[in-house]
Amino acid sequence: MTHKKLLLIEDDLILGESLVQRFELEGLKVIWLRRLAEAQLQIDSPWGAIVSDVRLPDGLATEWYAQLPAACRQLPWYFLTGYGSVNDAVGALQAGAREYLTKPFDTEKLVSAVMEVLSSHLEVATTVLGISPAMRRVEELVHKLSKQKTSVLVSGESGVGKEVVAQMIHNLDLRSKKGAFVAVNCAAVPDSMMEAEFFGYEKGAFTGSHRAHKGFVERADGGTLFLDEVGDLPASMQAKLLRVLQERCFFRLGSERTTHSDFRIIAATNRDLYADMLAGKFREDLFYRLAVIRIEIPPLRDRPEDIRWLTELILQQITAEQGTPIAMSELFLRDVMARTWRGNVRELRAYLEHAVVMSDSGILDQPMANRGTAQPGNGSVTTPPGALPSLHAVVEDAERGHIRKALGHCDGSLGKTADALGISRKTLWEKMKRLEINA
Repeated sequence: MTHKKLLLIEDDLILGESLVQRFELEGLKVIWLRRLAEAQLQIDSPWGAIVSDVRLPDGLATEWYAQLPAACRQLPWYFLTGYGSVNDAVGALQAGAREYLTKPFDTEKLVSAVMEVLSSHLEVATTVLGISPAMRRVEELVHKLSKQKTSVLVSGESGVGKEVVAQMIHNLDLRSKKGAFVAVNCAAVPDSMMEAEFFGYEKGAFTGSHRAHKGFVERADGGTLFLDEVGDLPASMQAKLLRVLQERCFFRLGSERTTHSDFRIIAATNRDLYADMLAGKFREDLFYRLAVIRIEIPPLRDRPEDIRWLTELILQQITAEQGTPIAMSELFLRDVMARTWRGNVRELRAYLEHAVVMSDSGILDQPMANRGTAQPGNGSVTTPPGALPSLHAVVEDAERGHIRKALGHCDGSLGKTADALGISRKTLWEKMKRLEINA
């Protein structure tokens, strides 16, 4: 398996042998070479990662690295360097290398870094979004998009996994390894802080700005900017975002110097953004800039094949976190399969976590409704016959109903709804998330 194969280029016999032994303890297959000429003959092999000394008997590894094809430089490279060649190593980082360590270095730090990146590559290689035909088609499209820098608009109901799809596109994109996945919830950023949070600011740009701050756009340089609930961006911010997408440059607040940022943009929405555009609520030019490729994720109730698969997957994750085996009866599974899951995967996960907590035996043997508990996300209080609901449950139910009524009155606009309720948009978003309310 390629993710288990490590290339080590090191001419120091003692250090080389020590690293080979240490990496083999982690289960890696290590090929140890001592010259650049030897490495040149094997560089095209499918390596999981490469660890190389900078100064070798027949040249500088960093100079050789800079001349390699892009596919080779996109592999995880780790350079080992003495103090005299730090500048060479820094140059390699700027060209795309993962990291450099100055001798003498902490071997465990190197091993940990290499194993972490190999594990993440393995996770990406085995990731699937679902077993239903619909999600298989989405996954095929994700793999195609990962090879391009095209803008993507992911749509679907709240909780279907839009950010999971965006993260998968980013993880599969070899170019994104140089940059971060920067996720922004547009509905949770206060209007007054939009420009500062997106574009950053210089020290002293406004009262309270005691130090320079990188914004979302700058932090996404070389990676992916994920804009969740992009339909909630105010009109002024839509125009500024459009300009950044066109020019790939912007000004920090308080700066006269242009800052460049090269990133892929993936946007997500649970609204009909095309309808918003036709209604004049969303800029047409920005819509077509964002929606070069559109991915529609169907709700969980329309892909029942995924419910059982997700249930087993989530319970495996809970088992791994808690270290305690968890089993479920056929009765419990039939109940899970029969529910509509209006909150989609997010609601399913909350339901299973709640069921595990309430289980005393480590076996999920009956539906939660039979235990006299509230069903997460159903918007009503469920109690055993003759029992009174808790005051907290009643208050939450009333708050949930009033927010839904306000959203309907304001045509789903979070900004207008927040104003009508006398709270900030960030507070409204947090309440909606806690009460599992779909916009």
